[in-house]
Amino acid sequence: MSNLGRNFWISNFLITLIIIALIFVIKALFNPILSKQQDLYGLNKRLAVLNDITSETDLKNKINTNDFIYIKVTNDQLLTPLTFSNKQNNELFSKILPISSSKQYSISTNQVIEYIAKNHEYSKLYHNIILLIIAALLITTLFCNLIYITLFRKNEHLLIEETLNDKDVKSIFTFAANKIKDKIKQLTHDLTDKNQQIFKLTNQANKDSLTGLSNRHAFRRELTDLLSTDNNQDNAILSIIRIFELSTVNSSLGFDQGDDYLLSVSKIIKQVSSNFANTEVFRVSGSDFAVIAHNMTTAQAHKYSDELKFKFDQYQATHNLESVAFNGMTRVSAKQLPEHVLARADIALAKAQIAGPNSWALEENTDFQLGEQHWRSTINELMVQRSFEFLQPPVQAIHRNMKGYQEIFTRFLGETGNVIPASTIFSMAQRTDTIVRLEQLIIERTIASYRLKGNFNIHWGINVSYASIQNSEFLIWLERLLLREADIAASLVFEMQEKPLDNHLTASKRFFDMLKRAGSRSAICRFGKGIGSFRLFKELKPDYIKIDSSLIVDIEHDNTNQQFIRMIIDVAHRMECQVVAEGIERVEQKHILEHMYIDGVQGFLIARPAPI
Repeated sequence: MSNLGRNFWISNFLITLIIIALIFVIKALFNPILSKQQDLYGLNKRLAVLNDITSETDLKNKINTNDFIYIKVTNDQLLTPLTFSNKQNNELFSKILPISSSKQYSISTNQVIEYIAKNHEYSKLYHNIILLIIAALLITTLFCNLIYITLFRKNEHLLIEETLNDKDVKSIFTFAANKIKDKIKQLTHDLTDKNQQIFKLTNQANKDSLTGLSNRHAFRRELTDLLSTDNNQDNAILSIIRIFELSTVNSSLGFDQGDDYLLSVSKIIKQVSSNFANTEVFRVSGSDFAVIAHNMTTAQAHKYSDELKFKFDQYQATHNLESVAFNGMTRVSAKQLPEHVLARADIALAKAQIAGPNSWALEENTDFQLGEQHWRSTINELMVQRSFEFLQPPVQAIHRNMKGYQEIFTRFLGETGNVIPASTIFSMAQRTDTIVRLEQLIIERTIASYRLKGNFNIHWGINVSYASIQNSEFLIWLERLLLREADIAASLVFEMQEKPLDNHLTASKRFFDMLKRAGSRSAICRFGKGIGSFRLFKELKPDYIKIDSSLIVDIEHDNTNQQFIRMIIDVAHRMECQVVAEGIERVEQKHILEHMYIDGVQGFLIARPAPI
């Protein structure tokens, strides 16, 4: 209940209490008059001279009982007092502060008559006065309430009008109106601040912190809206731009330089996109950018891609990179699933990587099986033509008890001699179920190249994917090959990444046991990032572990990483396992690791990958 309604009912309740109090007060004032009148009434009726009353009939014959409310007779003729009560007298007001009875004593006998008279005249006067007062108060209360409600509504409208009126109007509510206006201004200001904070937080949630571009969430929402059934846009183009040199820049120059590299590429994309109307640029992952170009024709898409490639080529030449980024495009139309659109863009991106550095491709085919067939055909062609070569970044031994080795990297070449990113080839080979045959060919050519070198004192490291490790036919084939090439097997180190080994420990243990039987060595690379790193020591018993470069990058200033790496080295040495640090870029990093008794180091500080 509001304060107004509560006050209204309280005021009416107080009026009721006042009426009741007045009734009692007036009755208290009337009672002496009524008592006196009652005594006089008994004298006028000459009750004192009546003979003894012996029965109720005698009472009614001698006294007019209609004038009395109550009569009680006591005399010597009656064994018990004779009482009379007028039951028809139920007047409410007579019961309020009733007066005491009067007595008349007989002059000639011992008779006593006790009575209460009706006192018609004064009772009626009292009754009329009370009714008049009640009526007057009720009418006054009703009138006051009507006036009160009317004034309140009028004042309410007046207050609202003055509050909403920007002009300086003087009235009885000026003070209250000004206070309300100040409060409204304060609330408006607070609301504006909150809206600005919400807008800022929304932008932060949809913005990439490094480049300032819209992020993956904004891209997904924009693409979904574009593909909605209500959108009839037929000329939109989706472009996925992927940077393949980012990991190389991070590992060789550090993550700060990697961030600068990302910013430079994003500026190139934004600069070229700004030349075309209705284009939006997004950063959808660490090395992936997306561009949605509304109302872009095929001819404009070709022009856009050529300009982008020209800028990338300039940047590549300036910074001595193998490539900068590849661009895969597809047409976007309504009533398509986002997954299908992204799959087409991915196929286009894969075709661009085969075409040459910084190339682009436009994919409009919706048959995804043809995309896989294209890649299967490309990989088969690479294997038939042996279109790959080997690079070897060395692992330098720090202590005498470790023998350094050359890790073998595979570089794939296109028809024109351009470099195709190895990560793409291995990824698509796994998707098209050609990964096992590809790795078998790489291992065979590695062993053949090793035999041609003729120096069996040098050890070579070969990377193997988990897809091959868990293939039983591959394990049987590799074991037979190593047993057949026993003189070379002892000089080979097979490297595998930690994460897949930890996820599938049983298959991993079977592979490691096979290497020991064949006389080859094993290494776990990118070690130290998984929660099960130390469990691998016990289960797999590798010959080497290679600490992940992310733990090395800022080791000069990160005491926590120093303690963690020191613990890894200590545990590894107790397990008779040698430790290599990857990603060494600065002399300071090498010195710190040497003091930790690291066994070997690898990175651009030692040497860059060079052809065999």
